[in-house]
Formats: sequence, C-alpha cells, structure tokens
Amino acid sequence: MPIPQAEQIFNAAKDEALEWFEKEIAGLRSGRVKPGLVDSIQVELYGSRSPLKGVALVSNTDARTILVAPWDKNAITAISKAITEANIGVMPTVDGSNIRLSFPPLNEEVRNQTIKVLHAKAEESRIRMRQGRDEALRHLKNEKEKGTLSEDDFYGGKKHLDELIAKVQVDIEERIKAKEQDIKTI
Repeated sequence: MPIPQAEQIFNAAKDEALEWFEKEIAGLRSGRVKPGLVDSIQVELYGSRSPLKGVALVSNTDARTILVAPWDKNAITAISKAITEANIGVMPTVDGSNIRLSFPPLNEEVRNQTIKVLHAKAEESRIRMRQGRDEALRHLKNEKEKGTLSEDDFYGGKKHLDELIAKVQVDIEERIKAKEQDIKTI
C-alpha cells in the first residue's frame, strides 16, 4: 500500500502549507482591518510570551479601528509595547482600560505592495506543497526500487500526486483572488 502512504505524506505537507498560508494572509492589511491583523502579536507578560488573542479580547469598532481589551488591566503596558514593536504601521492609544489602534486608509501604493506580499506568500506555500509532493514521490521511488511497487503503479501514483497538487493550486488561486478583492475594497 505505498500509494496511500505517499498520499498521506503529501496531505500532511499540504495541510501544513495551507494552514501557514491562511495565517500569513490573515495578517495582511486590507480595506477593512480585522482582528487577525494583530491576533498573533507576541506579548511578553508574567515572564512568558503569549499571542495577543490569549491575553486580551481583540475586536473591530469600525472599518479602520481595532479595540484591544486586556483581561488583566496590568497588562496594558506590555500589550502596548508589543504592538509598538510589531511595527504594524499604527501606534497604540491607551484609552482607559482599553487600547485603540486607528489605522489610516490605504492608498494605492500600499494596496499594490500588499498584493505583492500576498503573491509572495502564495508562492512560498506552493513551494512547501511541491516539497511535500517530492517527498511523497521519493517514498514511491524507494518502494519501486525495493520491488514492492510496479513501474505502472509508480507512474499511476505520480499522476495521482500531480492531480492532487493541481487541485490545491486551484484552491490557492481562489484564496488569492478573494484576498486581492478584499485588499482592493475601499
């Protein structure tokens, strides 16, 4: 059963690459700011590092403002410092027991730069998936050399892996188009 094992190897790499891609594009700024833009900022608090979403409630108040409401009021300074160090293009404003992040509107140049970053992230995820496919092909080739897989089965498995990666490429293209539309929306 080397072909199902090769498919499992590829699927594990595919899932990891898609998860990484989704996380990366969630942090890209679009016309409407989303909590995902700052969720993963690491905050140094009580001697350990935690993601912002683990120490505060992060929500939108409008299309260009994010509200960060710490669960512990003593964490405001640490959260503010972490946001400043993350260099996301906005300075935090402490508003009583909350932190407000007011983002300026995106201009055309910034939108185009963000789209370039989006395509670079997509290419990196494609590379990760091709590496997973190559690892699965090595598995099939080893099985063929051992004699547990026939030549026809090897080429059938190779074709199957190519079909799987083609389906994922279409999925990535759809995600890119959706994110591009989101970035271009004013």
